[in-house]
Amino acid sequence: MRRDISGAIASAEGLEPGDRDTVEQLVEVYRKRLTRNRLRMAYYTMHQRPRDLNISVPPNLRHLEQVIGWPAKAVDTLANRSQFDGFVCDDEEDDTALKGCVAGNGLKRLYRKAVKSELATCCSFLTVTQGTPEDGEPTSLVSAYTALSAAAIWDDRMRRIEAGMAVVDRDRRPGHGDEPTWVNVFTPEAVIRIRRVSDGIWRAEYVYHGMGRCLMEPMAHEATLERPFGKSRISRSVMTLTDDAMRASLRSEISAEFFTSPQKYLLGVDGDVFANQTKWDAYIGNLFAITKDEDGGVPQFGQLSQGSMQPHIDYMRSLAARFSGETNVPLSELGVVTDNPSSAEAIYAAKEALVIDAQNLNADNGEALRDVALMALAVEQGTDFQTQVDRGLTIQAKFRNPAMPSVVSQSDAMVKMISVLPWLAESDVALEELGFGDDQIQRLKSDRDRAQSRALVQAAAALPAAQTVAVEQAQGAPPVVTDAQQGCFRPL
Repeated sequence: MRRDISGAIASAEGLEPGDRDTVEQLVEVYRKRLTRNRLRMAYYTMHQRPRDLNISVPPNLRHLEQVIGWPAKAVDTLANRSQFDGFVCDDEEDDTALKGCVAGNGLKRLYRKAVKSELATCCSFLTVTQGTPEDGEPTSLVSAYTALSAAAIWDDRMRRIEAGMAVVDRDRRPGHGDEPTWVNVFTPEAVIRIRRVSDGIWRAEYVYHGMGRCLMEPMAHEATLERPFGKSRISRSVMTLTDDAMRASLRSEISAEFFTSPQKYLLGVDGDVFANQTKWDAYIGNLFAITKDEDGGVPQFGQLSQGSMQPHIDYMRSLAARFSGETNVPLSELGVVTDNPSSAEAIYAAKEALVIDAQNLNADNGEALRDVALMALAVEQGTDFQTQVDRGLTIQAKFRNPAMPSVVSQSDAMVKMISVLPWLAESDVALEELGFGDDQIQRLKSDRDRAQSRALVQAAAALPAAQTVAVEQAQGAPPVVTDAQQGCFRPL
């Protein structure tokens, strides 16, 4: 099992006395939340076994494993509708710098990982530090950490993180339990690098910055005033319903075994008839003979009625409906199908609540990503966070449409909008709404520019010929027809 952050980092060599209390608070916050976060991740990775009620499961079948992936579905279904697609800035130079930051840090891919951790454990954290370009790092290095590897203290007055802590490196050798070896502590004045130099011995190194705030930003799912770091999609109700579903699946599996081998009986026979074979051998045998008893009575053969699987199916469907109501995941994505196909309106209505959740998620995470962009610009330009804010830049995080409309419906909508607003056709927004990504838009614009350049070259080549014809006509020469495509002159 992965080991916890050691409390010994608060006694690291070189750590200033005023920061020891902060480190101790961060370690306490981390440990207080760790057990619950690990439980949620166990449900997400489907490693959590349900609690046995000791009622309907035979003792020799209690170790039969049944896996339900509903918690992962609750997280991934919403995360897949939150697709970060870069930043938009009204300043051309800064817009280019932000595009380089996104590409250099692989921020789109990093966001996909961070948003899943956010939804599973209520929050994840983004940090911005000075990179080392000579080592292949971007100038502004953006990193992401889960709640299993980080902790933070919230400042209610400033509405941002007051101090934070994140595990940067671990001991990956077999048998060492991924023990942390490097922990960064983030304060408004510095980044404190605390490294383990030997067993139980840590050493602190201060890297001061002039950002004027902590270099850590949270991505919190459905944050509230009481819970600024949000709440998990794997809630208590989700975990309870998952336990119920796993027990129901186990009971269904046991019933299916009995369903395939219904109980049979023989009346009026001596028990010695089956002395040389088991009851299972008698069941699967192709042919067996039973003689009359000592009184001449003929044995009677019978079979008990088979148990029905329908109650198990109905109960599982009921659990799926309750889970869908808790998470807004459509029933069809939980494996529940109906005989009648759903209409387009019914499909849209089923996912409408999930789309609203995704829009709220994008709005909250967009605010966090905007602050990350401002810190990244401050690092690259050697300024501070407030200076970038005072510049009045319009920086927005761009997300794909969470409704994920089809290309046909989206194209039809854009054609109608362009017919009303013709200038919209010249905007990149039209291409974005049609589903093109940044790389595709750049290729389309590049192809358009090349086509326009070729047209200008052809027009410039045809211009001297046209001027020659005009001069000859002015001097009374016979009229000449110009074929610009073939580049030749043919007199009439």
